[in-house]
Amino acid sequence: MDDDPVDTKPTIEEACKPGCSQRWADYEACIKRVAASGDEEAHCTGQYLDFWKCVDACAAKKIFEQLK
Repeated sequence: MDDDPVDTKPTIEEACKPGCSQRWADYEACIKRVAASGDEEAHCTGQYLDFWKCVDACAAKKIFEQLK
């Protein structure tokens, strides 16, 4: 079937990631800090979620524009 809908969300998210590069840099810096500290309970979940929150905020506008 040639009329199958195409999911554009992954493409839109990829286009939004460069605009969130500072959040990704924060996440990578956290990973390095945690690895260097040796603290087994430390994690970078907050920084990771901050990155995806930024990507989602950017992508949502573009995705909903296509639905109109």
